[in-house]
Amino acid sequence: MALAPHTVACATASPPLLNGCADFLATLHIKPPHVQFVKCELNTSRQGKPLVASYRVAGVHAAAAEAHLVRVAHMPRLKKSCCQWDGPAGQFTGKDGKSYSASMVSPETSVKYRKQWRHIASFEIVVETLTEPI
Repeated sequence: MALAPHTVACATASPPLLNGCADFLATLHIKPPHVQFVKCELNTSRQGKPLVASYRVAGVHAAAAEAHLVRVAHMPRLKKSCCQWDGPAGQFTGKDGKSYSASMVSPETSVKYRKQWRHIASFEIVVETLTEPI
């Protein structure tokens, strides 16, 4: 897989790469069950040059993952907006002393009620931390 020069993918949760990319939820010991680490990238084109870890969770486990992130990452509960389930990012300080943000979003869906989340194939979770002050 070829990456743009400004991104660095992390293949595994450990050890972290030299740029600090990692499976942050696992490293901080707050990863919800059934959440799968997808990748981590350093985004040098955004302010603060964030490290961005992406995750996936099946719709059948999304409510439990959301509840966990609400509790440990102060993420607001998801709401149905136009075409998806989403919400603002939660902010938290990890055991490593760094500040992180965590957000969760569904793909475009016609599902209108939480109890129907099992009909959504998967949700994306994004956890970010800045590598420089803004």
